[in-house]
Amino acid sequence: MMIHWMIEGGIGHLKLNQPPSNTMTMDFFREMRDLVNKIKYAPGLKAIIIHGHGRHFSSGADINELLDNVDEQAMLENHRLFAQMEQFKIPVISAIRGVCIGSAFELALFSHFRICSEDAVLGLPESNFNLMPGIGGIQRVARLAGSAKAIEITLRGNTFPAEDALKMGLVDVVVPKGEVLPLALIFARELPENIDIEYRAFYLHKYIKPLNA
Repeated sequence: MMIHWMIEGGIGHLKLNQPPSNTMTMDFFREMRDLVNKIKYAPGLKAIIIHGHGRHFSSGADINELLDNVDEQAMLENHRLFAQMEQFKIPVISAIRGVCIGSAFELALFSHFRICSEDAVLGLPESNFNLMPGIGGIQRVARLAGSAKAIEITLRGNTFPAEDALKMGLVDVVVPKGEVLPLALIFARELPENIDIEYRAFYLHKYIKPLNA
């Protein structure tokens, strides 16, 4: 299984399960679509935490697959898949450690909240392979950091550290790597039911308290 799914205490854990890099292949996206359809109807689910198995969140889509077959229809379906998660009535939290680039960064950008480790590396490097981010990442960066920054990040294809992502508003909080999952779990448990994502800044201020503070 490329994705490990479990519910514990009302919190769903969606773990990208292809270590060490947790690459997102076409099979991964098919598995993800099946899982999202099941999650919609999961009873008693209060929140979802997305994280990677091991040191990294994910290195994104399999570049060799993309170069061999750039499928616009598949890209559109994957965009719709991520958009479904964004539309969930329960909070979706990405707990980001290590590498989080390409399609993986796009997935995190569709989450409602992003808790990031201080050693994380993020970015949209597709232009280095003569490709463009195709699952909504450009639009999400533009929404959070402005159109100029979205164009710069996309065309340069550079990766950047967690602190830069925080300054741009692309992640919500940066903490030591050992705190990412515990803090995400505490945050998920404390969030009230039926949150209004329009007030996400309020929830972050009220419920995110770094463990070493």
